[in-house]
Amino acid sequence: MPIQQNFQNFIYLSPATVIGDFIADGYESGFESMGAYSTICINVKTDVAATFELYTSIDSTGSNPTLFYSKILTINQSFIKKFQIQADNFQIRVLNTTSTAGKIHLVSGLSTSTQFNTMTFLNSKQSIDDNTNLIRVSNNYDVDLVRGIHNDFQKINIQGIQRTNPPAEQTIGLGADYKYTASNVVASLVVSGANDNQPAGTGARHIRIQGVDDDGVEYNSIYDVNTGSGLMGVDFTGISRMTITQVGSLGHNDGDITITGDAGAILGKMLATENVSHFSYYKVPANKQLIIRDIHIAAYAPGGKIIVYEFDPSTNIQASIGEFLVSTQYQQLTYTLDGLITAGKVVKVNYEPTTTTGDILINVNINAVLCPTISSF
Repeated sequence: MPIQQNFQNFIYLSPATVIGDFIADGYESGFESMGAYSTICINVKTDVAATFELYTSIDSTGSNPTLFYSKILTINQSFIKKFQIQADNFQIRVLNTTSTAGKIHLVSGLSTSTQFNTMTFLNSKQSIDDNTNLIRVSNNYDVDLVRGIHNDFQKINIQGIQRTNPPAEQTIGLGADYKYTASNVVASLVVSGANDNQPAGTGARHIRIQGVDDDGVEYNSIYDVNTGSGLMGVDFTGISRMTITQVGSLGHNDGDITITGDAGAILGKMLATENVSHFSYYKVPANKQLIIRDIHIAAYAPGGKIIVYEFDPSTNIQASIGEFLVSTQYQQLTYTLDGLITAGKVVKVNYEPTTTTGDILINVNINAVLCPTISSF
């Protein structure tokens, strides 16, 4: 006769589960044993800025813990993932990256099932079987990157346009050579257009600034545009993009808009009437890596050289990773790099003139992918 059987293949882990208040100091579980289970199942959501971390240890006391995985959480959005770890014990930490208490929903469990999704290991040196090619099934990986489907990977396009002949070498579209090493210096927003005056101005009224601060943390915020100069309250060390988000009847920024740092060093620039910046440098955020796939160049100039640099602000060391002569013989070329720029470093494209008079038009676009740092497992 049939016998009812119950095979337990999942266990709810109450010691690593918390639902309710999320204090300013964050949450930390004890070190839990994997036992006979193979996979950790996580579902976590917070209503304030937070970072999820998973640690492993060879013993239950947590001596010499190793960071296994880290993820910056999106506010009010559930992060759900399965992990297979090669350790006897693990600990969950959710860091509250603000000074404000909030709410948290963290549910943890253990599963004996080994039928986990291979997407778990896209950012890992560990694979299920050696020499297995772990590729997501998608319509087109590059298209899906642009659409933002891959949460931990981001398409980056660094576009620079140079329309005037500079007197000396400078970063394309910036009006200066980016080589910024200062920190703890609050950046300033400098607006030269008289009609750019929030809220009644006919020019630009609001501007979105994207970049990284002196801790390497990514920053994305909207500021009022006021003619003159004013501190922004952020220690910017790199700007990736400036975009006008609201305008008056002119439909554009009336004058140049510049972001400056220590001693007036130019970190970002938007030319008059353009509504978007076109300077060709990018500083890689903390805990990220930038894969440069290729560089597209379309150039016309009386004479000069385009130089691609890798710059390390921590050492002030700058190295050329590509150089191209340009002339009045209009040229287009694609330079394949497949190079890796690590966290805190900068990729930039400069123009060095040999002739400083005459018409010039240079367009540069760097095609890159921003990736999380490879985890240790």
